[in-house]
Amino acid sequence: MYRVKLAIVRNAMAPYVHPLFEMLSHHLDLIVYYYSGESSGRKWDLWPRNYNYRYKTLPGIPLKTSIGDQNLNLSIINELILNKPHVLILEDYTSPTTWFALAIAKLLKIPLIYWTEGVKEPKSVLGAITRPLRILFVKKSNAVVVPGRLSKNHVISLGANAEKVFIAPNAIDNELFIKLSRRYQLRKEELKGQLELKGKVVILYVGRLVEEKGVRSLLEAYGKLKSEINGITLVIVGYGKLYDALQKLCRTKKIDDVIFTGAVVDYKQVIRYYSMADVFVLPTLEDVWGFVINEAMACGLPIISTKACQAAMEMVQPNRNGLIVNEAEEEELYEALRNLVSSDELWSMGKKSLEIVRTNFDPNLMKEGFINAISYVLSNYCNPL
Repeated sequence: MYRVKLAIVRNAMAPYVHPLFEMLSHHLDLIVYYYSGESSGRKWDLWPRNYNYRYKTLPGIPLKTSIGDQNLNLSIINELILNKPHVLILEDYTSPTTWFALAIAKLLKIPLIYWTEGVKEPKSVLGAITRPLRILFVKKSNAVVVPGRLSKNHVISLGANAEKVFIAPNAIDNELFIKLSRRYQLRKEELKGQLELKGKVVILYVGRLVEEKGVRSLLEAYGKLKSEINGITLVIVGYGKLYDALQKLCRTKKIDDVIFTGAVVDYKQVIRYYSMADVFVLPTLEDVWGFVINEAMACGLPIISTKACQAAMEMVQPNRNGLIVNEAEEEELYEALRNLVSSDELWSMGKKSLEIVRTNFDPNLMKEGFINAISYVLSNYCNPL
């Protein structure tokens, strides 16, 4: 039986894409080309379960550029010529490998779908210089896939035709997180007790410890809150170049009860931390999406995040399952923390988070968004039969 051949070219493996690719492979003859083994500055484990889809990690030449580390994977040319997919999905307009793939697609008349999460233009000289490239990439694609309304508005501002923009809401393997978190939540107080936190309201941060995540603001806000409210604690899961500096800040602020776990690459262990927490906070100054929001909501947590986080703007319903504050506003973050840790509605807010993520940010909805975009380009730009 005829099956559409789909190729996806992306930079590296990341956990959230595995459920999507596995589901797409049930409908399409899919191959994913990764042009680097792992994301810069991030380490992924093999996930709590194996996902089954076809992929290749391309041999490449590492490049140091003004916009970060890149990989030059000339083998993508041969792969696309030999396999000639019916549809090609590309992301990361900054990569030379992506541009080679774009050129081959145009030469072979393969319909293109651009997959992007961008929500605004970078406020930098480099951002202004590279704007024509973003516009060109949008206009050369036959359809665009985005995770939400903010990204859709952005690509339209770059010249995309609205009817060619398809929303595929960013999703994780919700049921896996729900299943594991429910198992751990039965032992919630026991898990808290293992960290000597039994009976306390646990505020949780999960992510890299870098400036753009806004963890300094979180510590400042928590320090003020701690001076007013007993029975709370902050757990910070993750590692980064600010690890030592943030611990020093805690000593300076006399908030020595903050727990730093360091890097945790075992996702079962990460889910344990979500399951013992009562409130999740992502005080980011800059986040294209923020999948920790998906994860925390799938584990039934109320959320505090900032307007700089696209996931929060799409997923958090203020005063129903969390609060959204302006980035880098420590006073607003403090007020949000105080409101939530003092609330009697934490359980119901967490329940609402779970309802939202299951109803509106399910992997099947993400898959449907991609299938809709693929069907559109097949109908309008080629006849693979």
